[in-house]
Amino acid sequence: MAAELHLKEDFRNPWFLGILGLVGAALAATIWMAVIAGQTSPGLVSEDYYEKGSNYFNKTPEQKNLPQWRLNLMTPDKPVVGQSQTYRLYAVMESGKPVSSASVTLYAYRPSDANADFKLTMQQRDPGSFSVVASFPLPGTWDLIAQIQADGKQFDVVQRIFVGN
Repeated sequence: MAAELHLKEDFRNPWFLGILGLVGAALAATIWMAVIAGQTSPGLVSEDYYEKGSNYFNKTPEQKNLPQWRLNLMTPDKPVVGQSQTYRLYAVMESGKPVSSASVTLYAYRPSDANADFKLTMQQRDPGSFSVVASFPLPGTWDLIAQIQADGKQFDVVQRIFVGN
């Protein structure tokens, strides 16, 4: 009988009730964030972004030993919000010759706001030279991925830039 009375008093202890309330609030907040995350899709440009990201650095030994193209993505020194600036990609095949014809896409991902992501098609200017004029709508860090496809091959080059005001 005394044990039951002592147990009831323990449940009325303000410290116990406070800790129980904090645990309950943390659990409720976690559930609420999971529900919100499930309902609001970020809508990234690439539908298979997870697979691309997880496989980006995982190449088979055969792929590592294959001759690779040399890609160089040139960005402006100081990108500015709302200002149209030229972004260039220089591509040289494994034989040392410039790429003569290819399909090139520039993907711009903003890590902090996926709604601002966009993609642009780069145009060939000279053999091995592709360019596009781009304007970034928001300041901050952006990840650029230039993807080139030619002769049944696909190569990417990645660069992180900071867009200022």
